[in-house]
Amino acid sequence: MKPTALLHSSSVTLALALASLVQVGNPSAAASQTVITEGLSPAYNAVASHLELGGCSYQYSEAGGLKLMAEFMDEIIKAMPASERKDMPPDFSLAKVFDMLGMNSVVATGSSSRRRADGTYHSRSFAYMPHGRKGLMTLSGGPATKWLLHETAPKDTDLALEFSINLKDFARDTLPQFLAFMPAKERAMFAEQMGRPDPATGLSPKQIMEKLDARIGIFLRLDPTQKFQPAPDAPVLPGLDGVIVMDRLGWLMEALKPQLMQAFARPRSPAAAFTEGGIFSIGFKAPAGPPPMDFQPVLRFDTKADRIMIATRPALLDTVTTGGNKIAEGADFTQTWRDLPAEGNACIYASTRFMQTLSNVMETTILSSVQKNPTSTNDMLIIQKLLDAFKPYLSHGQAIAFANQPDGMMTVSNSTIALGSSSMETISTVAILASLAFPAFAKVQDKANNTKVMNQLKQLVVCLRIYAADQGGKYPAQLSDLIKESMLDNPSLLEFSDPNTKENLAPLYNNQLTDSSDGGEIVLAAPTPNKSGKRIAAFNDGSVRTITEDEFQKLWKKK
Repeated sequence: MKPTALLHSSSVTLALALASLVQVGNPSAAASQTVITEGLSPAYNAVASHLELGGCSYQYSEAGGLKLMAEFMDEIIKAMPASERKDMPPDFSLAKVFDMLGMNSVVATGSSSRRRADGTYHSRSFAYMPHGRKGLMTLSGGPATKWLLHETAPKDTDLALEFSINLKDFARDTLPQFLAFMPAKERAMFAEQMGRPDPATGLSPKQIMEKLDARIGIFLRLDPTQKFQPAPDAPVLPGLDGVIVMDRLGWLMEALKPQLMQAFARPRSPAAAFTEGGIFSIGFKAPAGPPPMDFQPVLRFDTKADRIMIATRPALLDTVTTGGNKIAEGADFTQTWRDLPAEGNACIYASTRFMQTLSNVMETTILSSVQKNPTSTNDMLIIQKLLDAFKPYLSHGQAIAFANQPDGMMTVSNSTIALGSSSMETISTVAILASLAFPAFAKVQDKANNTKVMNQLKQLVVCLRIYAADQGGKYPAQLSDLIKESMLDNPSLLEFSDPNTKENLAPLYNNQLTDSSDGGEIVLAAPTPNKSGKRIAAFNDGSVRTITEDEFQKLWKKK
């Protein structure tokens, strides 16, 4: 199927005419427009019925471009010499892979966006698949169902992630087609590995794939009354509570239960496991640590409901299971979720508090780094403009929901960025700012790394001088001797981070020198050049300087 022309929001007259076809908007206004007849797509009505016309953005297109590209690449592969195709399966075809992935099931797509009163955008997109979902499209599970989010997420949840995962249909319908591409030897090895049972569960990967059709929800709640700082130079974060809900995984829990019961039956076990009234529970006997790390995890498996719940604290689990104080009672969630479907297959929700916390952490981290390593006024201005550009997008709650429909897949969102062409303009603007700010921020980071390296080398030179004073002027055979002789109490000074790979490397060291050697000799140096291509070196006179790589190589070869 060849791609058709795009119907874009800039064609206002055409959009209004098409509105009359799906009975959206003002019928009398639409009736006054000319309705096209030639070239009308048979798939348009199916897509448009899931969208909204009259907003700030509207797009429609028919699929086919990717398939045409795959077919074109197949022609190129056929023209390749046999020697270059020898490692490919004889029947390999990108077009076949495209079909196996289920991409050929998408006939047409469309999207629409409208601006809401609070400044956010309500956006919809639909992928029309009249013949059903195939291949990777089946990983999202079956028909849309009621959200775990509404049923189990506690009030004031700040971050929610819910999704269905269905490997059962993929393993039955699509995996065998991929295996057919594999050479017989590799296919046999794969089959052997997939059939090997796991000692913990007694189930093989193949059995797990054939059974896996689950629904999982992860719900996190910030606790501003608690403060958590992961490192001395890191921003202060709020405390956190969370609960994980898993449906249709009881078969896996039943396989694990005997070993869990045995492990937690030991007297010194930190947790206890028991079964009562069809409920299997595991609870830790005491908190794991002081606040805010005073988690006391608890697991609850309801065999009748086929539901597993894991919470960071018993009180949170009680809130979820007793039926009160659910997320739908919160005003922020109600506003953010407005106009989103009551059923679906996957969703993401981030509260206003979470987005603002994210904004504050990002700004604090960047500005803290800049303040520790002052940069030019112009660079600072660019960085601040980028931060200011991001703030509006992090000032509201965000929600996006995916729902399988009988004739395709629906996506609905409330966010600070609209889907469609208008969002591309916004993203392009931010991308331009980012392209300007990144070199400036990179310069700040590079300056910080250079300062750190220079300080390390200065401290090591002092240690070498102290060592030599006790050893008749001789430096140690290796730098680790400084630790053995208690001249150096911070081993991290011997670790220098590669600016490109971030790997920790030892500094270069000339152990042939003494404290009376020429002061212009290099005694220590960074293991690699910095991002500017220069080398930081410590000289025997105690000075530490940044020199060109050519100058370093000439001096270092003298040793």
